[in-house]
Amino acid sequence: MMNFRTQKIGEILVRARVVDQLQLRSALATHENWGGRLAHVIAEMGLADEDTIVDTLARALNVPRIRLGNLPRDGAALGKIDVTFAEEHGVFPVQLKDHGKVLLVAMADPSDLETIDEIGRRARARVQVFIAGEREIKTAIDRHYRGREPAPQPARGPVHRPRAEEEDEDEFKIVDVSGKTVMRRLADIDPSLAAQEQAARSAPPLAGTGSDGPSAADLLDDILGGSTGPAGLTAEELQRLQTVQSNQEKSAKILRAVTELLREKGFNV
Repeated sequence: MMNFRTQKIGEILVRARVVDQLQLRSALATHENWGGRLAHVIAEMGLADEDTIVDTLARALNVPRIRLGNLPRDGAALGKIDVTFAEEHGVFPVQLKDHGKVLLVAMADPSDLETIDEIGRRARARVQVFIAGEREIKTAIDRHYRGREPAPQPARGPVHRPRAEEEDEDEFKIVDVSGKTVMRRLADIDPSLAAQEQAARSAPPLAGTGSDGPSAADLLDDILGGSTGPAGLTAEELQRLQTVQSNQEKSAKILRAVTELLREKGFNV
């Protein structure tokens, strides 16, 4: 059952338009099935960026944001919280100050008052809370408790489809009124048609078409090919354009295949 803290965090993120209601319901279903803190579930599902989530919660909960990337190691602070507790509760001891009277702690969920009280009891110090992303906290735990550096993350860029996937573009399905599949690929209609499609895919573009201007497909090719595309596009936007282009090409092929089938059956199209 969803607790009050989880409900509150969900409401904050929806109100700030970090996620919408449908995305929140999807994340809550995953949270109910697999556990974990809701903010982390949303980030792991790719519904929102972790930094955006953390910054939004920091403003809404009025808790200062801390970044743990270049944090110096404080052995005294680490000694106040054992690594198992830190991992289970998504917390990291940042610094022990004022002669051991105050412990600065980064938390993935600073609304968890029970955990804050438990940290204060264990550390025998007043707890000053900051908010950080759960991935940041996990990295800091590995680095400072275990002396283990995180593996470098690969750079994100446009997704290039392997050749095997490209060859599957000619596959589709046409069924008759009884639900029986009558056709699966262009070659089922006319082998020469599939050969023409393959030749067209491999052929270089014509120098000029005589049209009034570039088509949408031409613009997509320019952008994705990097020849004249705007430099401001992000990797995610380029990937979306690739998906649009792929769907457009596949739809055109299926339409041509259906047209050939109708002609074969005697329809005037």
